[in-house]
Amino acid sequence: MEFKHTKKIQIRFGDIDLMGHANNGVQLSYLDLARMEYFKKVYGEVIDWNDAGLIVAHLEIDYLSPILLNDKIEVHTKIYKIGTKSVSLHQNIVDLLTGEIKTRTSQVMVAYSRKLGESIKVPETLKIRIREFEGEVSI
Repeated sequence: MEFKHTKKIQIRFGDIDLMGHANNGVQLSYLDLARMEYFKKVYGEVIDWNDAGLIVAHLEIDYLSPILLNDKIEVHTKIYKIGTKSVSLHQNIVDLLTGEIKTRTSQVMVAYSRKLGESIKVPETLKIRIREFEGEVSI
């Protein structure tokens, strides 16, 4: 699977827990940063998240190897499926020096309107821009 979007992450001292590795909760923030950058790049404009946007509805995560303070990492993001009201994506946290996948995720994000308080259809413009960026995407 080819990932076209990558986001380098700077590991901060405060990210490290008593076990000496990046805390699992901190790793979720790495994924958030990469997703926000992905959508900004793919959509081409700032999404008004106060109106409507995508929210994480399901997350599967495998912590395969610890992330240490001096590791050089990046997050790879790819949307592989677009549904009527959701998109499915993979995000991996990868060691830049070795290529080792440290953390592997599979996620479903649902289009949601804060104004309406309910899920909505994924905007056609976003679907088009995702396909332009990713190429072939399952429906």
